[in-house]
Amino acid sequence: MSTAAIILAAGKGARMKTATPKVLHKVCNLPMLTYVLEACREAGCDRLICVIGFGAEEIRAAYADQKDIVWVLQEQQLGTGHAVQVSLPALADLEGEMLVLAGDGPLVRPETLSQMLSVHRRRHSACTLATSILSEPEAYGRIIRDETGELEGIVEYLDATAEQARIKEVNVSLYCFDTALLRQVVGQLRNDNAKGEYYLTDTLGMLRGRGHTITAVPAVPPEDVLSINDRVQLAQVSRLMQQRIQARLMLEGVTIENSASTWIDPRARIGADTVIRPMTVIDGLCRIGRRCTIGPMVVLKDAQVADGQSVEASRG
Repeated sequence: MSTAAIILAAGKGARMKTATPKVLHKVCNLPMLTYVLEACREAGCDRLICVIGFGAEEIRAAYADQKDIVWVLQEQQLGTGHAVQVSLPALADLEGEMLVLAGDGPLVRPETLSQMLSVHRRRHSACTLATSILSEPEAYGRIIRDETGELEGIVEYLDATAEQARIKEVNVSLYCFDTALLRQVVGQLRNDNAKGEYYLTDTLGMLRGRGHTITAVPAVPPEDVLSINDRVQLAQVSRLMQQRIQARLMLEGVTIENSASTWIDPRARIGADTVIRPMTVIDGLCRIGRRCTIGPMVVLKDAQVADGQSVEASRG
């Protein structure tokens, strides 16, 4: 059996006020969709089904060299459940596990997906979702559990009662389904709700009603929840991603003297015991060796720096 993923990337992103498809907007130099694709690959997905709509040809062109992606066109955006419905032909020969997640959530970590998959397998669930506990849950769908703590379902915020709206555990749109069972129920979704959309979350109650196990695991840290709907959130996510990039490098043995004034491309590779001094930009496919000193006030673009070298700002 295999693990596949459906990535929902059909939205126009009207609040971005742009002619560019939302998922191609860049976070630290890479399209936000790239982070989602890579997280799925690192979690073990061997087939990626990407549902596209607005700007479909532009998105296809951006990933033309990536042969593990199956493209599905969603001409009308009628909800998450509808996106999976139009993907059914691409699921026909698949068994095993199916992740479903959003293409505008680049903060998703492969570790989170792997944890969700592990719980899904251990509990032999029909559906497992990764949730988050937020102090201010706002408009997220609320996780409904029964008296034993087992997942009962999800209520969308607009459909929630006052009591349900006070729940802090929320759905952040990270799912793992048994693919065969998903095929059985997704075609039966109805759109009699406040938005008139087909909610993928409604499949949970359908599966539970048939006696299957559904599971929720609070695996998503609050700082990883933010997705991108406008340019303000794009900037917020870019800052969080830059912090993540720098934290990874520091844990690998790189000294960054002033994180706030430093910017590093996620594709850069920097050796241990290298020092990055303030006001430094490391852009593109830089390869910097061990025991180097870079900066202050240096901009590198696709540079190669050998072990032990120093790169300082030119003085003239």
